[in-house]
Amino acid sequence: MHRFDDQTVLVTGGTGGQGSSHVRAFHAEGANVVIGDIDAERGAALADRLGPRARFTHLDVTDENSWSAAVLAAESAFGALNVLVNNAGVQNPPAPIEKTDRATWSRILDINLTGTFLGIKATAPALRRAAGGVIVNIGSTMGLGGTVHYAPYVAGKWAVRGLTRTAALELGRDRIRVNTIHPGVIATPFIQEPAVGATAAIADFYSPEPFAIPRLGEPTDVTRLLLFLASSDASFITGSEYVIDGGLLLGPALQADAA
Repeated sequence: MHRFDDQTVLVTGGTGGQGSSHVRAFHAEGANVVIGDIDAERGAALADRLGPRARFTHLDVTDENSWSAAVLAAESAFGALNVLVNNAGVQNPPAPIEKTDRATWSRILDINLTGTFLGIKATAPALRRAAGGVIVNIGSTMGLGGTVHYAPYVAGKWAVRGLTRTAALELGRDRIRVNTIHPGVIATPFIQEPAVGATAAIADFYSPEPFAIPRLGEPTDVTRLLLFLASSDASFITGSEYVIDGGLLLGPALQADAA
């Protein structure tokens, strides 16, 4: 018996470094998985590799009709929707606020914040029809502090925190739990490769050497926490935030010979 037997999980941004890790792990734990993404080629290929308990659905998280279609696809294929992972996100090209154009600001917030809002809005009725469920929003340690040159991304991830808490209050009596995970620097193309229009990657600004756990995180680190929060083991947890950053936010750790 697996933790997610007979449950259906929708993961947005399901073809990316973290998203595909989440998809594969839920599937290995017995879940039906719906891979939501704008990359049809990679999404369909991943679903094909996983087999009959996996479906790809084209999902633009900024489009309400696209969300409605994704929920319909999940329920049509598997009968119910039990878990939503709001994982899709993009980063802005690094620039100071004064040199960040309005179009960039709007695009980042539209995907990272409005996309999460629309996901909660679209899936709440389906989770209610399934007699309860779980929403996990993927935030960032950038949503817990300030980061120079990433104002749109930081602002969106800060706002996701308040959105999560509000949703937890509104949906708790319907047996729907809502929590947030805040990853630090995770070894995926998202942080190791420059954003579109950028020459530097987020990882270029962060060396893990001073972290209490001196390494970059791996997607599986985040996935293991996600599986816990989505499972019945976390049945009394809602509106909560979980930081997984190797101690990044703690400040620099002393070297052993300096203590």
